Amino acid sequence: MEASFPRIGIAGAGAIGCTLAARLACSGRAVSLLARGATLEALRRDGVRLTDWQGHHRAAVTASNRGAELGEQDLLFLCTKAHDLPALLPAIEPMLGADTLVVPVVNGVPWWYFLGEGGRFAGQHVETVDPGGRLAARLAPPRLIGCVAFITAESPAPGVALTTNPLRMVFGEPDNRPSQRLERLCALVEAAGIEARASERIRDALWTKIIANLSSNPLSVISGATLEEVYTSPELHALVCDLLHEGLLVAAAYGARLELDPPGFLERGAAMGAVRTSMLQDHVRGRPLELAAIGDAVLELAARLDIPLPRSREIIALARFCSGRGRPC
Repeated sequence: MEASFPRIGIAGAGAIGCTLAARLACSGRAVSLLARGATLEALRRDGVRLTDWQGHHRAAVTASNRGAELGEQDLLFLCTKAHDLPALLPAIEPMLGADTLVVPVVNGVPWWYFLGEGGRFAGQHVETVDPGGRLAARLAPPRLIGCVAFITAESPAPGVALTTNPLRMVFGEPDNRPSQRLERLCALVEAAGIEARASERIRDALWTKIIANLSSNPLSVISGATLEEVYTSPELHALVCDLLHEGLLVAAAYGARLELDPPGFLERGAAMGAVRTSMLQDHVRGRPLELAAIGDAVLELAARLDIPLPRSREIIALARFCSGRGRPC
């Protein structure tokens, strides 16, 4: 088991990428990070740094802005924003060998949603997150394993990650079958101090995260609220409940089996504390928002089944308006 995935690469050195890199490197694994700009300089100078609920961690990593310099990897985590993935393809191409396992650690509806699942839309791509199907054509099963990351993290400085909640990741084959490589991946992540679970219904976990994102991220941009505020403020309660119920409706239409009761969901969201959503973090820094994956893709999936989502459409439109102002709403 220890020899599994000797070459581990991470594309994207934001909050999630640095969290994963620090944990893996501190567990004794050699990690290569594809990064750029000030983050690349910080990683080369100071290594990757993480402060989490277990303390402070610092580790050396190999960092470069050129995939060819890092070389082919046995395991490659994609930790960029969903909207950056199509443009990332040329950069990661040199890191992809014939047997490289790709694990996308992204928010929202992934491009691989209809790949390998054998449903009504089997083999199709999700246009809002994969225009033209480029990702589905290059990064399709059996090359990839699905992933849902339940990690709340921020990057207060280049090459630095901060998280105050326990770290949990769920992995699964797109066709929902058990596999040895899935077991090896979970063992690797567990050894790095991150709770890892193998799922034979990866889209169930995916819908839980999609609904969490849909009910909090766009609304946080409009309101400036933390997760605790989103899920406890009386002024936002009706909006959150509408978003939650609309998400549950689409999930059920696609056959998801969710152990999710609305009151418990709201309590767990509030328990995350005064954490800013990743979308709010991007908004206050003037960065593009993941509205395509977190919002538009849900609307696309709903439209395929003629399900109206009036509240979600309204909140997503307002968040897009705020993002276009060039400053916080």
